[in-house]
Amino acid sequence: MMWLFQFFRCAVVLALMFYCVSVAQGQSRQEGFFVAYEILEMAMNEFSNFAGEVGYRLNPKYQMRLTVMEVNLTERHLSSKWEAAAVDGENVEGYLRGYEAHIDRFFAGNWYVSGSVGYYEDRYAHTELDESLENRTFTVGSGIGYARANLFGIRGLYVNFDIPVRYYFNHIEKTQWGDTTIRPHVVVNNIWLFVGYKF
Repeated sequence: MMWLFQFFRCAVVLALMFYCVSVAQGQSRQEGFFVAYEILEMAMNEFSNFAGEVGYRLNPKYQMRLTVMEVNLTERHLSSKWEAAAVDGENVEGYLRGYEAHIDRFFAGNWYVSGSVGYYEDRYAHTELDESLENRTFTVGSGIGYARANLFGIRGLYVNFDIPVRYYFNHIEKTQWGDTTIRPHVVVNNIWLFVGYKF
């Protein structure tokens, strides 16, 4: 339950920050830079470390983004069927490092499809057995999302709901550690929610 409190605390701080910045700034143009903090993945992992994106809206149809994931993955998150579903069993913690470049093409208002290339590093360690796994891979992927600036009439408030799917060139094979199984990683998806500021 502590992660829920941290999530709401972070949301309140971000909302106040964006309100203050929006009062000080003029109306945002459609083109321009944006920065954002990822709150969904971070909330599911007790806000341990950092995840975010920086990008530039080129014109009404295209934007470029770089996402950065440096996340300590909790045992609960990895084994949850509704979240990561990366592990069957208990006693495994992990770390996710990822850098991914996206090109987004808007097709219906604020909805977009994207293409991406990236680099991901996954680390898993059993908390009771002397077992660990580390995998580094380049990726290629696509996704769908919804990005909008000036949400709720707050100038500069930027939100991006992103569902990327990527192919791991260097797969993680199914791995058994006692009663615990690391699931194979070939095609990996996420659901991310970025909240930030558009200049």
